[in-house]
Amino acid sequence: MKAIEENTSLPNSSERTDPEPRILEQGKELFRLSDTFESGSFSSYNLFSKSLLFLEDRPNLKLQAFRFADLFPSLNSLSLIARYIRLYFVETPTELPKWMVGLLAISLTNPLTGSMVALSARVGIKFVAKFFILGRTFDSERSKILSRYKNGICATIDILGEAVLSEKEAERYSKEYLLLLDEISKDKELSKIRERVFINEPVGNVSVKCSSLYSQLDPLAHHSSVQNLKEKLRPILSSAVSKNIFINLDMEQYETKEILLDTALQIFSEPEFADYPHFGLVIQAYLRSSQSDLHRIIEYSKKRKYPLTIRLVKGAYWEYEMIQAAQKGWEAPVFLKKSDTDKNYEECISLLLKSYPHIRPAFASHNIRSLSCAFVRAKEFSVPNDFFEVQMLYGMGDSYKKAIRHLGISVREYSPIGEVIPGMAYLVRRLLENSTNEGFLKNINANKKDRESLLILENRS
Repeated sequence: MKAIEENTSLPNSSERTDPEPRILEQGKELFRLSDTFESGSFSSYNLFSKSLLFLEDRPNLKLQAFRFADLFPSLNSLSLIARYIRLYFVETPTELPKWMVGLLAISLTNPLTGSMVALSARVGIKFVAKFFILGRTFDSERSKILSRYKNGICATIDILGEAVLSEKEAERYSKEYLLLLDEISKDKELSKIRERVFINEPVGNVSVKCSSLYSQLDPLAHHSSVQNLKEKLRPILSSAVSKNIFINLDMEQYETKEILLDTALQIFSEPEFADYPHFGLVIQAYLRSSQSDLHRIIEYSKKRKYPLTIRLVKGAYWEYEMIQAAQKGWEAPVFLKKSDTDKNYEECISLLLKSYPHIRPAFASHNIRSLSCAFVRAKEFSVPNDFFEVQMLYGMGDSYKKAIRHLGISVREYSPIGEVIPGMAYLVRRLLENSTNEGFLKNINANKKDRESLLILENRS
């Protein structure tokens, strides 16, 4: 990566015109391209996607299904699984057809058939998990990563698990990250593909959840939390620097945001790391503070030899943040309406692109409207396609990934590894994204006329 050189060129004159028509046309082009790369109607993912539409107009059933999935890791026997199936789907009113509720009730009264129902639920959850979780370890699933690299799709590897409860558990995660870095650096086949297809890519790319490295993160102990977290991160960052691997620090709940921001900006300034080109952070656009946080990071990055990468996401903890705020009597830190988050995401897009070349944007979204806005704005601000990338989740939207690659824009998959049980929180968030009326499924299951209506940004000012 080249050192930063000030961009003195004036913005394109089209910046002063309304970009909306070009955003709509860009979105239509992405839809057209994605159709040409679409897998068959009977592919496993398409069948799974359409099956989730069963939940679309059944809010009570959806709530119970995700409550059950969230609780599943603690159910360590078939009898417990059966008990909670009865509680959530028989004794609690949902939109399940009466005949199905009756059949469940009868089956669960018999230990043998009840065990069969419970076993089916366990198999079903593990089957669903395979759509969103790469596998248990990098080494065991490297063939999937290699095949994607060969097809022009990069990866950032994430180890499932967050918010550890003890330092013993945190130490285990630290060792897993160090092992992952070692495995990536020693993968000769991956190195050959990278050198051939991704010339400017670092050896690998890893996303780190800071809450898995230190069990005592506490906003009321901000200074000690930052100092201890830096101690936990230094071995991981040192290993990454020695192996030329990109490290991205994920953002999680709002209450630890300031701890993670201060930790990142302090440790990235330490002599060992100050001139390293492969560090990144996450900004969550559903937070009201996102733009002020972006301004802070941009000013910081201007002083670095190499730009930081910012992964711009909308955010995956909305329900949690709303519940926390309500319980504590605080104003919610997130936008209350999805349309406000969408609008803020586009404003953050402009902030990132205007900062060229001091920030490398990574637009993490499956929303075609949002991505179209990013592509149009990049042209307006004369940001070259090789200076930014799109990030999408493993297991979602392969046809869109291929369409974006066809446009000459890099695509990176957020690829989690680990056991299903520690990754259940991640799995539930992905299921929520896939089943929401406003989410990705509406893009891929809508007809062409309805699909184009998704390109309209609500409450444009």
